[in-house]
Amino acid sequence: MMAETSVIDDDTRDDAADEAIQACLSLKKPQSFFLYAGAGSGKTRSLKEALHFVLEKYGDTLRRQGRKVGVITFTNAACDEILRRVEHDPTFDVATIHSFAWTLLEGRTQDIRQWLARKLKTDIGETKHKHDQARAEKSRNKHQHKFTLLEKRRERLKSITQFTYNPNGDNFDKDALSHSEVIKMSSDFLAGKPMLQKIVLSRYPFLLIDESQDTLSPFMEALLELEQAHQGRITLGLFGDTMQRIYPQGKKDLAESIPECWKKPEKKMNHRSRERIVRLANVIRADADGWSQQARTDKSGGYVAAYIVPANINEKSAIEGRICKDLAECTGDPDWTDPGAVKMLTLEHHMAAERLGFKTLFSAIDPVSTLKTGFRDGSLSPLRFFTELILPLVEAHQKGNRYAVMSILRTQSPLFSKAKLQSTSDTMETSMKIVRRAVSALMAHFEDSDDPKCCDILSTVQDSGLFTIPEDLLRALDLYTDTSSEDFDDAKDNEVAAWQKSLDVRFPEISLYKDYVDDRSRFGTHQGVKGLEFSRVMVIADDASMRFRSSVAYEKLLGAKPPSKTDRDNESAGRETVYDRTRRLLYVTCTRAEDGLALVVYSDEPDLIKKTFLDRNWFTEDEINTSID
Repeated sequence: MMAETSVIDDDTRDDAADEAIQACLSLKKPQSFFLYAGAGSGKTRSLKEALHFVLEKYGDTLRRQGRKVGVITFTNAACDEILRRVEHDPTFDVATIHSFAWTLLEGRTQDIRQWLARKLKTDIGETKHKHDQARAEKSRNKHQHKFTLLEKRRERLKSITQFTYNPNGDNFDKDALSHSEVIKMSSDFLAGKPMLQKIVLSRYPFLLIDESQDTLSPFMEALLELEQAHQGRITLGLFGDTMQRIYPQGKKDLAESIPECWKKPEKKMNHRSRERIVRLANVIRADADGWSQQARTDKSGGYVAAYIVPANINEKSAIEGRICKDLAECTGDPDWTDPGAVKMLTLEHHMAAERLGFKTLFSAIDPVSTLKTGFRDGSLSPLRFFTELILPLVEAHQKGNRYAVMSILRTQSPLFSKAKLQSTSDTMETSMKIVRRAVSALMAHFEDSDDPKCCDILSTVQDSGLFTIPEDLLRALDLYTDTSSEDFDDAKDNEVAAWQKSLDVRFPEISLYKDYVDDRSRFGTHQGVKGLEFSRVMVIADDASMRFRSSVAYEKLLGAKPPSKTDRDNESAGRETVYDRTRRLLYVTCTRAEDGLALVVYSDEPDLIKKTFLDRNWFTEDEINTSID
């Protein structure tokens, strides 16, 4: 009976925070608030409860007034989850920050034109100054090229009749705005245009911001200014945890910027992780802000371990496999050796690409800035040609699933299109023979080899006409064997070169890449898993493999390397340091674990790392392993 009472206490311990939030959600006396909620504390649940409270109390009134509850989230996935929880009720206007920002700009053609004209004038002046000051010819040429592009865009402004923007993709059309422009512009408009402020106030009596610590700084500052200028007319509600700010664009001093008159409820329970993991998270966080959580009484125990491995060791994937085996033996949990039961978290996508086996594809596409976003979310049409057409067809054929093969062909192959069938005098039997020959020619690559190149597959599909090939891949294929140059602008030239490189990729990498972007692999990035949870987590701290070593440094945080002059200067000036960034990322990753956590540190200073772990009470002696055979 006592245990049952404790569980109930855990479930209701933070109810006061939800009650405080709901008290702020008043049409007569609105008050703004900042909910401080640590990892696993049920922040999304609090948001859902707040939305249901508004719907029940004010839903009819809001519908009569034609008003909505605005909810701004960080990702499309978060949008979908919130919409699911409120059953897609139209009372709620749920959007990512970029989508919401665009609603403030769309249709304001003249205002956008004037803003861009001022910005371009400033950018052109700065670029010309840099060109004149540059000593190296390469730098002068770089600034001259940028200057030319800026001038061309300024000239095009006059002829644009309507600006376009896609919040969920890349924007390269001549009339398109970039993501950064939309955020900066909407922030300026929201802060500086009283009429737009009135529109927002009349539309949204309640504006709730999920993951507020990562909301882009200019936009967050504009929202805070809006609230301050119109206190008592809107509830601005922020949900978040400053310790979980993992994007540098977030407002660094958000907690300090919250006015004293705001409500500041807190949620102290961690409903996700077992007690040992919560205790580790608390000591990792201690040097940042001293804020701590408590575990549920029905989630005692848990397992944490630290493995320190030489930085220059080869076959890191094999080492990590042996660590999983060791964990299985130490914990008595055989699932540590099941690749599907362990989430392995790396800092950067390329580290996952190396370990998963699609490094060649990553190296070809990801370095091109105009392709990076689409590559990482799997939306690039040239890659989808392989992941959504060729790969499913190959897999269905190899499994002998004739129904799936025919379904793909009937819906996707131009050989089955109505226009194709009507334009030929061939019988259906003859047409089917053509299709079968096309499929057989494709499958022959997999009979001769398990890993044909993408160029060979693409060439076969082009010859047979089995599928319509995206224009970028056709151009790349033409240039693959014909190196004669054509005139492209720089961005397009880089893209064509990237697609040419991708044709050398072996097809198995396509499948591995597909599993990764669909989150079906055992690997994820630190940034990509925020808000998620897994029973077993392995965090990989590998500074030597990082491309951007200045932004995060595990070995510095763990005492294996001394601070640089820049680190000391930043700390003296009160600026964010590499220690701050690394600690936050480590906190986010460790708090994804529910039952078991392993921290794998690659370093050539194992004694210093171990000393740090012991001195800071992160791990005990028997939780640290410095030798994996």
